[in-house]
Amino acid sequence: MRFNWSIRSKFLFVMTGLLGLGLGVYLAMAVTSFKSDKTQLVFDLTRSQVSNLTSELETQFSGASEKLKVFAMLPSSLQNKMAEDLLTESSAVVAISLYKSTVAGARPEKIFHQDRFLETYGLTPESFDRALVENAIPVNEILHNGEDIWNASLASGPPLIGYGRLVVMQDSKGVPVEQWVVVGYVKLDRFLKSVSMVSLSEIFVSNRRGEVLVHPDAKWVITKPKVTSDPLFMEAVESKTRLSVVHRDAGPNGVLAAFANGFNGQIYVVAKASEKQVFKVVQDLSIRTALFGLLVLTLVILASFLVSRSLTENIDILTDRMESAARGDLSTRIKLKGSDETIILANTFNQMIGDLKESRDALETMNRELDGKVKERTVQLEEQHRKVKEIQEALVHTTRLASVGEIAGRTAHEVLNPLTILLTRVGLMLKRVVRPEETSLPLLEEIRQAWNKDYKLGGFPKLLKNWEDKSSVYPGKNLFEEDLENISRCASEIQEQDKNLVKDIQFVKEEGERIGKIINNMRRMGHSKSEFRSHSVHAVLTDCCHIMNDMFHTKGFKIEQQFEASQYQCLVDRDELIQALTNLMRNSLHALEEAQGIPGRQLVMRTYNKNGQLCIDVEDNGVGVQTEHQSKLFEASFTTKSHDEGTGLGLGIARRFVRGSGGDIEFVSSSPLEKTIFRIRLPLEAAASNEGAVA
Repeated sequence: MRFNWSIRSKFLFVMTGLLGLGLGVYLAMAVTSFKSDKTQLVFDLTRSQVSNLTSELETQFSGASEKLKVFAMLPSSLQNKMAEDLLTESSAVVAISLYKSTVAGARPEKIFHQDRFLETYGLTPESFDRALVENAIPVNEILHNGEDIWNASLASGPPLIGYGRLVVMQDSKGVPVEQWVVVGYVKLDRFLKSVSMVSLSEIFVSNRRGEVLVHPDAKWVITKPKVTSDPLFMEAVESKTRLSVVHRDAGPNGVLAAFANGFNGQIYVVAKASEKQVFKVVQDLSIRTALFGLLVLTLVILASFLVSRSLTENIDILTDRMESAARGDLSTRIKLKGSDETIILANTFNQMIGDLKESRDALETMNRELDGKVKERTVQLEEQHRKVKEIQEALVHTTRLASVGEIAGRTAHEVLNPLTILLTRVGLMLKRVVRPEETSLPLLEEIRQAWNKDYKLGGFPKLLKNWEDKSSVYPGKNLFEEDLENISRCASEIQEQDKNLVKDIQFVKEEGERIGKIINNMRRMGHSKSEFRSHSVHAVLTDCCHIMNDMFHTKGFKIEQQFEASQYQCLVDRDELIQALTNLMRNSLHALEEAQGIPGRQLVMRTYNKNGQLCIDVEDNGVGVQTEHQSKLFEASFTTKSHDEGTGLGLGIARRFVRGSGGDIEFVSSSPLEKTIFRIRLPLEAAASNEGAVA
């Protein structure tokens, strides 16, 4: 179809109208979107500024409050030392004064100040102390509320905030005997810098009485005006929420604001921004966008008019040649005049026609060769299939070897716990055997030598005569009675040692049987069946503490038992539960060893009932678990120990044992050198029975 001038004019008119309409819609949507985004941005910014400044002030005064209370309650001899610690160069508190009299206008008993602060502002200690005394503190407010904050800036000195609190001294019966008012003066350098860096909005801080404490204009801080007439401040005081954002009087005189209160309603932070200033950038951007759009629209109309005539001629030629190619004539070629995009299109068309002709010729040749290539490819696929089968067989063999290695690793780790405990107990038994001087044998030998000596000197009469001599150890008894008493005591000690030896041998036997059971279970490749029976978990915990006591006692650590659970009967495999508990206790022992040298290191075993379960907390105050390791604790082969100390399988195996009983092990929290807690949760026997009945 050939274009004429009338059609071209209509085309240009429609395109111009659509482009103008699109530009107008875009401009309206952009302005609305910009205003909405800008409003939300200002709200977020002011909310963040107010919240951050409130939190910073609250943290500053909360910390200062507790320190000032402790300072006031210290004896006079210790106040000087604490004042040095409080008034360091890095501290925001630059002066402390102590008032014993709570009458308005009373003079302070003591004044301490930061020398570095005075040097910075060129003040002498005498002039600074005198200015603090002359600057009255709100005693009545402090007595009524227990504490107060006010603008304590000096007329000829630095800006300061005063904070005072009432400290009541009590006797041993809790009866008040005297009261003090302690006042701390906080410098504002950091807070003034924070509010002065905000350019979009005006932000200030005041107390509950409307006194300006912090303001970007230093004159406001020095002259101490009140903002009780500011409606935003009054709304902040009456607000029930801690943090709020508001939009007042939308339009050129509108305000976007946020306010917050903190430190028990004694600090109010208000930030406000003029809506006219906020949206000025949006208005400028809208005007520039409209002008640029009009310029682009004009250029598009002019360019479309100039190229439309030359463009349609070449398009007609292209259309005719494409119709010939569609009918199968691949010998046709297009020749156009000009240098526009249609020339590129014509060259591309010619190239495409040539490629199509070559492709058609090549396709005919490929059809003839296809049968031979299919046969050749079939032979190659059969060879590849044979190689894949060989690789799969090798992979199965490798997987089996990896499984054997994992079983061996688990066996070594699980055997390590009872084996280490067994060796520790055998070591203690060996010490008792190789140190006979710590037993009753030396005393018996001494009695035997004395009897033998007397018998050789005078026979049995001599022995009887010496027995009648008075004992120097037991008044009122002779030597024969002394020997009988010693022999009786030695017999008791030997009997007690025999009992301990029997217990130790029984302990070694039980640990050996536990090692045998672990090896048999692993030998059956994990197909062993757990023996779940009703057990008193408190008794199992006591056995665990008895098993591990030698290792903890040898290292100088204490095991404390806090059994608070009223229900502790559970269906568990006793050996598996002991394995899981002793593994956790070994990990605690390792953590305590790394913190060795710090007194008070111990392990606490605590039980309690919660949500129908028995909870066992294993708590120690060792070096703790680093944050980056906490999410990997139950991963296979993860360990922070050396290869000689651990394999990384312990916690994973322990969790498998506990989950087999219907419970779980979880990491709770860790604070280095304070508290690290692992928790085992087990269903109580009644709950476990009910679940089995439902199932």
